[in-house]
Amino acid sequence: MTVALAGIFLVKYSIDQDWLGPAVRCALGVLAGVALTAAGEWCRRRFLRRATDLPEPGVIPPALGAAGIATLYSSVYAAFALYDLIGALLAFTALAVISFFSFALALLHGRFIAVLGLIGGYLVPALVSTGEGSALALFSFLGALAVALTVIVRYRGWWMVAWLGLAGAAAWPALWFATRWSPADAPVLGVYLVGLAALFFHVRPVVGTERSFKLVLLVRQADAFLWASAVAIATLIFVLVRVDGYAPVSLAFLAVASALFLHAGFRAQRYDLLGALGLLAVLASFATWDIPGLLDSAGRAIGEHGWLYDLGRGPVVPPLLVPYASVSAAFAALFGLAGLLAVWRTRRPWVWAAVSAAAPVSLLAVGFWRVQAFDIDLNWAVAALVVAALLARAAMQVARDRDRPGMPGALAAYAMGAVAALSLAMAMSLEQAWLTVALSLQVPALAAIHDRLPLTGLRRVTWIIAGAVLSRLILNYQVFDYTVGILPGFGWTVYGYGIPCAGFWYAARRYRAHGDVALARFLEAGALAFGVLLVSLQIRFWTAGDIGATTYSFLERSLQTVAWLAIAYGLYLRSDESARDVFGWGWRLLGGVAVLQLVLLQVLAAGPLSRPVAVGDYPVVNLMLLAYGLPALFAALFLRTARLRRSRDDRLVAMIAGVLVLVLVFVEVTLEVRRAFHGSVLVSGFVDGGFREAAETSNAEWYAYSVAWLVYAGVLLALGIRRASSALRYASLALVLLTTAKLFVFDMAELAGLVRVASFLGLGLSLIGVGYLYQRYVFPQRAPAADSERSDPGSG
Repeated sequence: MTVALAGIFLVKYSIDQDWLGPAVRCALGVLAGVALTAAGEWCRRRFLRRATDLPEPGVIPPALGAAGIATLYSSVYAAFALYDLIGALLAFTALAVISFFSFALALLHGRFIAVLGLIGGYLVPALVSTGEGSALALFSFLGALAVALTVIVRYRGWWMVAWLGLAGAAAWPALWFATRWSPADAPVLGVYLVGLAALFFHVRPVVGTERSFKLVLLVRQADAFLWASAVAIATLIFVLVRVDGYAPVSLAFLAVASALFLHAGFRAQRYDLLGALGLLAVLASFATWDIPGLLDSAGRAIGEHGWLYDLGRGPVVPPLLVPYASVSAAFAALFGLAGLLAVWRTRRPWVWAAVSAAAPVSLLAVGFWRVQAFDIDLNWAVAALVVAALLARAAMQVARDRDRPGMPGALAAYAMGAVAALSLAMAMSLEQAWLTVALSLQVPALAAIHDRLPLTGLRRVTWIIAGAVLSRLILNYQVFDYTVGILPGFGWTVYGYGIPCAGFWYAARRYRAHGDVALARFLEAGALAFGVLLVSLQIRFWTAGDIGATTYSFLERSLQTVAWLAIAYGLYLRSDESARDVFGWGWRLLGGVAVLQLVLLQVLAAGPLSRPVAVGDYPVVNLMLLAYGLPALFAALFLRTARLRRSRDDRLVAMIAGVLVLVLVFVEVTLEVRRAFHGSVLVSGFVDGGFREAAETSNAEWYAYSVAWLVYAGVLLALGIRRASSALRYASLALVLLTTAKLFVFDMAELAGLVRVASFLGLGLSLIGVGYLYQRYVFPQRAPAADSERSDPGSG
């Protein structure tokens, strides 16, 4: 490098001093470059081996050669750019010759000269332009560079040079697409990209048979380069199809590139996923195809010259859709047949079967999305059924050789493809929620296939499909806009969540039988979520009339709480019988949500005393029994079950459930007293479209609260004594203290006459009774020891 800089500085100094004319300077520069190159080769061959006793020539020959190449580049470019001594065509040719000469010289002197020649070669089109912008000339030169690069990398294994070459080879087409593209360039770009793929797919180093760490590293570098070049070329082919407007020429090159990807994957097992990469490029192209407007406002198909067709009597494929449909079918046939033929001729047949099955199903799904926007169309459903039949036929063909290595995986791939096509046909013929139902049916179908073919790939696909179904049914806000349904009293949620719930539960049982605990738990969690949503949304439909309603009535809250507690209690019972985490987390989460809603909304913030609501005209059997009585019953069930188990978590459950029972019964008793004096509506406000005004609280009502609380305290005390439960006795005392506080803080000032006398008299008698009961049953007195001895005849 220093020698090259010295030559450049010498040329600059001669220019500054005006020693020689421009032509002489450039000629001397060329001669100097040739001399430096020749000196480097002479040193390599003779001088160093004779003058020193080194086994290799060292770094002097490549340094001289690189200096010569750099001097040649600068001299020719100066003759063109500085002095205008030669034309653009001659300069381009000369610089190209220098680049190829540097590649040949690099085979003798090392990779540094190859890097220099590569950088110079890819900069030549940018530095020297004829102004014509000929794609044929440019990409012919770049193709020749790619050939030289392939030869060097294949025989010398210089992967730094390969990566630089890939960057330059991919950058020029991208730059051309952005700046100088015209439809006439499509054949040139297509040939260049396909040729580039063919070259780079053969950049395999020539190595011996001896295995070593260096060989393994070399093979890994080759693999990384091949996959990077494949991704780059697939992307550029996709861009070519897009910028060319999906013209027949660019589509033909897409087909040729796809066939080349399939061929390269067929030749080497380690690259068999190249077919899948080609399929991705095809899917991307069809997913972004500019589909014309095919329907007018009346739903009729538009023909090529504006003719209108009634879809009921018109052609199956509208004329404007023929190119899209025919090309899509051709690519589906290409990948489907190529994959099927390769199944019996490769070491990993399941890969080719997966590509073969995925191509027609995915292309049909993409077309259905782009053309129909997922609207119902029976013609598309028929096409999906045809695809399902073809894949089923392929599965039957593969099943004949299922005992061969890899064939079970191929059979599973075709079976999954047939199931996917059937589900797609259901989605094409059914609307809204049925799309998710169709997807969910694949989960039990895959589980059934897994019973016969327990392959890892089936489980992975099940993970993906189950995740998609869960996302669509749980995170999709559009479910609130779905059509309600035709069954009286039942919405789409019955089948929209019921079928996925049953399918997930069946699949979970099958996968658990095969030992896949993680997938089984995931499916069980999904089944539980679907079941809870089914019940909750159906309650919402019954109470609000629309699952998208913005109201949340007291009746709905009560029903939801009871339903959640019932499901949570069922899971709580099962959690003791098995070690499944889903049951344990399920009852905790669902029960916790139910308790929070019960306490925060139904008791505190939005109960019958906070907002006007008609609770019913009958005592006990009314809405308050649903809101507080039934939840108290489930809390009692939790309490009873937790006491029988006696674990640490169960003790906490027992404590929470016990407190909840006491509070809910207290609320129920208090509100029943309120209902007895005020009727169905406990507070003033608008109910059922009219204003209902509640009467003022009378002395009798205040007295009734005290009586009811004292009776409740007595019942708790009796139960506490009978069951020897200190918790019930303490609850009884707390309720007596509350009643006492009410009498002294409120009743003494608000009540008058005989009601106040009766209130205090009742409290006093109750306290005396409580004391007697405690003395008689809780703390009974024992006889003195001396009296006992004297009363014993046998003593003393």
